[in-house]
Amino acid sequence: MIFADLHIHIGQSLDGKYVKITGAKTLTLPNILQVAREVKGLSLVGIVDSHSPGVQRDFKTLLASGVLKPLSTGGYAANGLAVIPGHEIELQVGEGNAHFLAYFPYLEQVEHYVRSIKSGIKNWQLSTQKGFLPIDLWLEAVTKAEGLWFPAHAFTPHKGIYGACCRRLRDVLPILPKAVEIGLSADRAMAESISELDSMVMFSNSDAHSLPNIAREYNSFAKTDPSFGGLLDLILGKSKQVVRNYGLPPRVGKYHRTYCLSCENLIKNPAPQLTCPNCGSRQVVMGVLDRLVSIADRPMGKHDVSSYVHQVPLRQLPGIGPKMYERLLKAFGTEMAILHQVNMEELQSIAGEKVAAWIIKDRYGELIIEAGGGGVFGRVVDILSPEVE
Repeated sequence: MIFADLHIHIGQSLDGKYVKITGAKTLTLPNILQVAREVKGLSLVGIVDSHSPGVQRDFKTLLASGVLKPLSTGGYAANGLAVIPGHEIELQVGEGNAHFLAYFPYLEQVEHYVRSIKSGIKNWQLSTQKGFLPIDLWLEAVTKAEGLWFPAHAFTPHKGIYGACCRRLRDVLPILPKAVEIGLSADRAMAESISELDSMVMFSNSDAHSLPNIAREYNSFAKTDPSFGGLLDLILGKSKQVVRNYGLPPRVGKYHRTYCLSCENLIKNPAPQLTCPNCGSRQVVMGVLDRLVSIADRPMGKHDVSSYVHQVPLRQLPGIGPKMYERLLKAFGTEMAILHQVNMEELQSIAGEKVAAWIIKDRYGELIIEAGGGGVFGRVVDILSPEVE
């Protein structure tokens, strides 16, 4: 089984220059490779700041030292971890600005892509800068550089294409993408209420701004080559059911429900809530659920655990502090092993009955969540089974 997180940022390049201003300083390319492989247990990662001159130098340094090696099917190998270079960009579409992700086989294609749109971005060192060019020219540049693309965190009110720009992709894009990134405040069942997404592969990724947040959302693939070529084949030639998503329960997402900026209340009334029922204000941060209900062209289906598992990151489970986390890693190796493979009895022998129960409930998406919104994350409120309370 391949575990993949395709949206990881760089905080700083190795020359000490900022890349992602809001990213941790420890979020360097070497640290990402080490944590993704040895702590998280991932097989495939996408580095979405590979456009940055500093990050490109870091890639070349690791290639020269042998830490990275080119894969014949695209991407780079790092001792069992496959790394795909990519770029997140902000573009104006429809009614607002949205983030898009592009991925390329090797640095040579990234450099070709950068040269073709260089005049459209003011500061290439920094992450997710606004591109001052039409969407069709950007898509042409990605295609000419042998890249693939799709919208990032599509439903969030902050730079999500559905959340901030349009009701339908076909209204604002010259061509429809082959894939879409769901984002932290939605899940597959919510996304599938928009019928134009039926033919698209759906990904859940971390959008990590720190090392611990790598793989807070991720995907699993069966019978797919961990490389750029494998990712391309997955997107172009297979149904979305090939991808299984592991994501935060939507209620944990900090933009899940509408939040009133006037009375500072999270609105819990049935969706959609487009104004505040408490004070009547229209000054609200639109919740992802509320926005989706208002633009959906069919009812939301039931959550299907076979394609999307609601999973809270291991470190965010009650009872798992720093010491317990280290004990679990020492005993079982990686987060993926703990979350997917270790049985109840083995977990109990290291972590005790209650923590083991929390992990198993997390594995099967059985946590109870209090909703978040307005930039504040939701939280786990009750996850203990009666027999261990």
